[in-house]
Amino acid sequence: MTYNSFKIKSLLKNIQQKGFFHLLSANVIIQLFAFSSQLFVAGILSPDDIGRIKIIQSYLSIFSIIAGMGFNASTLKICSEKRTQQDNINSLNAALIFTIISTVIVYFIVLVLNYYNFFSSDSLIKWLTPLGLFPLISNSIFIIYTSYLQAKKEIKLFSSISVYNKLLSIIALICFSYFWGIKGYYVAYNISFILMSLITAYIVHKTNKFSFKIDIKNKFREHWVYAKANFFASIIAETSALLDIVLISFIIKDMYEIGFYSFALTLTIALKIFPTTVQQIVIPYFSSFDKNKENFMKVFNEYNRLLYIVVFVSLILFLVFTPLFINFFFGEKYNNSFDFLIFLSIGWSIRNLNQLQSGAIFGLGKIKYNAYTVTFVLIGNLIIYPIAIYYFGLMGAAYASISSGIIMWIASGYFFRKAIKNSVWKN
Repeated sequence: MTYNSFKIKSLLKNIQQKGFFHLLSANVIIQLFAFSSQLFVAGILSPDDIGRIKIIQSYLSIFSIIAGMGFNASTLKICSEKRTQQDNINSLNAALIFTIISTVIVYFIVLVLNYYNFFSSDSLIKWLTPLGLFPLISNSIFIIYTSYLQAKKEIKLFSSISVYNKLLSIIALICFSYFWGIKGYYVAYNISFILMSLITAYIVHKTNKFSFKIDIKNKFREHWVYAKANFFASIIAETSALLDIVLISFIIKDMYEIGFYSFALTLTIALKIFPTTVQQIVIPYFSSFDKNKENFMKVFNEYNRLLYIVVFVSLILFLVFTPLFINFFFGEKYNNSFDFLIFLSIGWSIRNLNQLQSGAIFGLGKIKYNAYTVTFVLIGNLIIYPIAIYYFGLMGAAYASISSGIIMWIASGYFFRKAIKNSVWKN
């Protein structure tokens, strides 16, 4: 018993030193703010507008990855290795240049696609899309900076910027939505991203000046080694994760029902707080690990056990208290969301179990295995979701989230073992 207590205390002390609890508290605050803002916005706007927001945000998530080209991931990987400060700054500056060019090009492509009704036949969605997808430029730049801070293990600064970003965004979203509805929501959305990008740029470049005097060709090759694999993995993963919303936007015509489903899906964000925090912490440490297999697996297993326990406990608490919480704030307005919520929360909890495995694979530099994992998931989802939606409607999409989570859990475990087997370890 004493030995177990000592191990627990040692583990907690270790993760505290890495800034885990600081980042976890920041993530809790961020998600609490986000959850509160969703409650306010959901109270202000109608369910069909909530559905429209979810559809636009889904396209934003997918096109942001296409526009970002994976340079946030390559920045995180390169700058977390043992390199000189000047080399890290050059890598950051190169990533910013590549990201600005790629995001501007993709945004103009989005405008053309929207003009031809590619995203939706809904007239309001078409009108809002240029506003709703502009953050693929501003937010992609912001993410490059936060990836750099994460790589340098500036966890407190990274956490503080994330909190202020979310707080500013939420205040603006609530105020603008109250006065101008869904159009005000997207005006506020853009203002918050632009301001935080400028503020973060000032913080980083105050001591690390931005410069065009870098070897662009060599830096691109260096970044692309990591960016390309993560780019393809991320676009497949995001498309797979958002496939339900994309299919629903084309198949289901009842925007109110889509709103109820979207509200339930939004609530599952709370289940991602701990797994995302674990992944943010461990990637830089796995990247700079001493390549001793025994030590690597010891650290991984300790964190992974902790992850499984918390995911399971979080799911139980979520299923018990969330319906009561929503009823308290909204009465019967979103009662139609509860049936969706049960199955979506189970499905997303299963998906969250792979967070540490994908982070470890990334840290080992075997990013292709993450791409293989999400490819299997996407193939499975392309088969399961259309069939489930066809036979069971929106409820079928909720059922399918559990199958999707199981496929990801199995595939992630298999390719994690492959990554461990094919890595070069020190004796």
